[in-house]
Amino acid sequence: MGQRHLEPDAELPIDCAAHRLEVDSVADVARAVFDHAGDLATIEYGRTAAVLGAVRLAARRTDVGDLDRERVADAFDVDPDRVVAADELQARHLSSPASADEIRELRRTLIVAREVLAAVERGRTAGPELPGSHLADAAPFLLARASSHLDSRTDREFRGLDAAALRDHVERLEADLELARLGTKLYALVHDEN
Repeated sequence: MGQRHLEPDAELPIDCAAHRLEVDSVADVARAVFDHAGDLATIEYGRTAAVLGAVRLAARRTDVGDLDRERVADAFDVDPDRVVAADELQARHLSSPASADEIRELRRTLIVAREVLAAVERGRTAGPELPGSHLADAAPFLLARASSHLDSRTDREFRGLDAAALRDHVERLEADLELARLGTKLYALVHDEN
């Protein structure tokens, strides 16, 4: 049997498109995008452009970043304008992500929380040496607790951070960052268990 080649508008799977573009990590998000608004994009721009638009949108809303439209179009021999239009059409049916500033602030807070967690897990009572850095402002509560040895009001030793509670906090921050990047609608679609 010969190898089956995809016709220009054949059923291009999300996983195949993500794999060929070397962005396998965005497949679940792209699938949620396509399941939500891919039919509309398929009717307007064709199946291939709709799938590639979903993958492109998913890459942009995750930590992968923007996929070059020419690279996407060349990999699948499709008009880049159709891919971009399909991406934009699907994006209009989703809520917007948070602003770049909000995402940056959440990322900074998460970095600090991870640094503090690493210090606590290594048995250090003081947090990472960050005072005066731009990261110190990202999570002042964590830094204050991690670097305090005595409660100034009672002169008793401060208990410090609980590693399990801090891990839970890091997980919440990771979820918050994902929500900010994806936007509320897409986050709900990705995490919908029904």
